Amino acid sequence: MYAAPALDSDPSGKIIDGTRLPVGPSVAGDRRCKVWLAAVPSGWVCARHAKPSTLPPGAVAQPVVPDGRLLPRDYYGIKKGAQRYATEDDVRAGIARPEPKVRSTYMVTKDETVDIDGDTYVTTSVGLVAASDLYRHHPSTFAGIDLVQTPPPAWPFAWVIAADRRTVTARTTADPAGAPAGTFAHREIVPVLEEAAGFVRVADGSWIERKSLRVARQQPRPAVDAAHSRWIDLDRDEQVMIAYDGDAPVFATLFSSGRRKNDTPPALYRIRSKSAVTKMAAEEREASHYEVSEVPWATRFRSGLYFHAAYWHDQFGTAQSHGCVNLAPLDAKWVYDWTAPAMPVGWNELEVAIPGSMIVRVHDAKHPDPPLFDYQREAIQRVKIRKRERDLKRKREEAEAAAAADPDPPPAPPEP
Repeated sequence: MYAAPALDSDPSGKIIDGTRLPVGPSVAGDRRCKVWLAAVPSGWVCARHAKPSTLPPGAVAQPVVPDGRLLPRDYYGIKKGAQRYATEDDVRAGIARPEPKVRSTYMVTKDETVDIDGDTYVTTSVGLVAASDLYRHHPSTFAGIDLVQTPPPAWPFAWVIAADRRTVTARTTADPAGAPAGTFAHREIVPVLEEAAGFVRVADGSWIERKSLRVARQQPRPAVDAAHSRWIDLDRDEQVMIAYDGDAPVFATLFSSGRRKNDTPPALYRIRSKSAVTKMAAEEREASHYEVSEVPWATRFRSGLYFHAAYWHDQFGTAQSHGCVNLAPLDAKWVYDWTAPAMPVGWNELEVAIPGSMIVRVHDAKHPDPPLFDYQREAIQRVKIRKRERDLKRKREEAEAAAAADPDPPPAPPEP
């Protein structure tokens, strides 16, 4: 889909194959696309990608989640050191696909299962893998709170984070040697009544160590011209997300940002695109390799940085990611559905123009008032990065091809 009836106009999104949509007027194009069709609700599609139908419009909201499920599909990890094969003949010959890096991580879905000489293999997006080398991910059932339907006990409030993921012991005084005053469950919500000596009072005679809490505090609305009334605040220190409509907080939850401080840099970002399901992978310049074949409910605010469902861990409230904002599946879907504009039914990807788009503020104690992110500069940088990535990929593939052609090269001569 394009914003205008021309292939050199900005893309506006992608529609799932087989979707039946009403169309508006047609306009003449050029030799690359002779006829353009106006799509509903917006955008233009080249007529060569469409055919008329006598059936009524029919579209399915993406991604499709079966009843009673948290996610569209079951997801699996591939065990460290497992072999991946391009074809069944390669399995029989023992010719495995090369690994891009020494440390590689893959998360995939199961497609076709095949029997190869008595052993069971599974077709995945990264090749044939022995069924015994796959392990299933079990997604978190954690979810944030609707602050309108279920107001918090007080502002500020906090989630309890237990190191053993079970309970945290409170003390009668703000002292680690104080007498026990009961326990609080992992991710239980408590009021923040008073702070002293590294402790927080959550009830009369009940103090919890500050390090065992993730505190949610109301934040002022960013002063940005031509911004949507809805916006999202991300506190990197607390790993707490709060969504606002104007000045009113409407939803709060825990997230996981980048493990290193520069992975999710502080700034005022904009919502730039939405993908019902997308693939995510490490870039060539990264030290390790990862590839996640299907990531649901991905809402992008910067190149390579998304809100998205993370079904492979349940450490929300602790930095875990490569830079994206990891959310539990229910929370990722909430963000995807709530953020504007809404994804049209039948679409899988939607690009968002900057004027009027939603603000995402990423901040911490050192950067309480971060600047607007420069998307024009990012576009220039991405051109350079893409060229460098292509060069690095070409060199890696050439080295892999050379190794495959000569699997037992002579040992390197000893150093003088």
